[in-house]
Amino acid sequence: MKDILDKYICKIEGHGYLKLDYSAAKVQLVVDEGERLFEKLLVGRPYSDAPFITARICGVCPTAHTLASISALENAFHVEVNKDIEHLRRVLLAGQIIQSHALHFFFLAAPDYIGLDNALEIADKKPAVFKMALALKEIGDDIVRTIGGRQVHPVTPTVGGFNKKFDRKTLADLKKRIDANMHFTVETLDLAQRFKYPGDNFQFSISLPRRQAGNFQSNSNNQSSNTQYSIPNTQYWRATQYFALTNGINYDIIGGKITSTERVKADVQDYSLNIREKVVAHSTAKHATHNKESFMVGALSRVNLQTKFLNPKAKTAVSKFKKVKLPSTNPFHINLAQAIELVHFMEECSKLLGVMIDGRDPILKMPYRARKSEAAGAIEAPRGTLYHWYEIDDKGIIKKSDIITPTVQNLANIEHDAEFILENTRKLPEDERYRLLEMLVRAYDPCITCSVH
Repeated sequence: MKDILDKYICKIEGHGYLKLDYSAAKVQLVVDEGERLFEKLLVGRPYSDAPFITARICGVCPTAHTLASISALENAFHVEVNKDIEHLRRVLLAGQIIQSHALHFFFLAAPDYIGLDNALEIADKKPAVFKMALALKEIGDDIVRTIGGRQVHPVTPTVGGFNKKFDRKTLADLKKRIDANMHFTVETLDLAQRFKYPGDNFQFSISLPRRQAGNFQSNSNNQSSNTQYSIPNTQYWRATQYFALTNGINYDIIGGKITSTERVKADVQDYSLNIREKVVAHSTAKHATHNKESFMVGALSRVNLQTKFLNPKAKTAVSKFKKVKLPSTNPFHINLAQAIELVHFMEECSKLLGVMIDGRDPILKMPYRARKSEAAGAIEAPRGTLYHWYEIDDKGIIKKSDIITPTVQNLANIEHDAEFILENTRKLPEDERYRLLEMLVRAYDPCITCSVH
């Protein structure tokens, strides 16, 4: 393969580079960070340490690890939480997703679409965009800080509920701040749906492989001497499977069933039968597959599987899209899906806090007894489904653990999508092809720190 060893991909979380063979259209995404062995660090520790230790896997999505860990432990101990606890956890996790999506969308992905080289230029050249970015990042931080105790590495969630009480005034004030910033999410989505995503408005030279999602149609008005085509999103990208947690009731992010667009419907306790990790020679991060095939998790997977459960503002905005139809198979639409989720989760936080404010005083701690057991838990992290599994002995000590992060599940799919781009852009200059590959990797929003946990 033709190596690009000295050019790390910029504007992603962590260190990774691409090894490319342009002529053979082969791609390897090399994760170049040392393994951190968190699963072994947990062994021999009291179960109560797990939510706090695993939060240190990542500074971008610590709340997600905390809640996934708690979910696994509560499943192991047969803890049944009430609606009050469930609502506040959904608000907390939604705040984490808002934090992460705002950071990635504006400062890592958006420069590709608004004509800037880097995020530092946004404040000077796009002040309105910068104002939206800061407002949404701040309200995400505010939600997590209020419910989680601090904006990084939360301290209030615990097995059985929360170790803090929340008075109605605190929750009402938070709701007011969320409602006051709601318009920024709608403006962000309006911006996102006007981006020119590769595969929608960018002209590729196409040679179709066999594995194709839908029928190919050319647009004679857009043909040139290089036989280029305008490619609708659902007719261009290769077929892949989309996974997310769903419950058939609402836009699920905690619990639910492992669900896919190819009719997988499995209990979280059977995660290891559906999601298999493997070591790859070219990377320090494992790759996960389903039936030996790559798949996608994350914002686009959730939106594809659960569009009908979006909250009203998000659903109305999506219904007015002119260029994009859901479900989408264009991986660059991950960024659009993140913008959709910003609207949805701001609405969700406001709605759930409203329920808490109008209801009785909440009960936020449920009794339980630690026991010898093993169980998995799963939640939807910003980048996709996150699995934690623990085996606990009769003294409450962790004997074994297993963690499968969203980025590990996406890595093989990133490589396959990159190969698809290389195969279908042979008439473009190499530097332009490489630019598209970097955009693709950024669109996936990989968390490399999590991938080498």
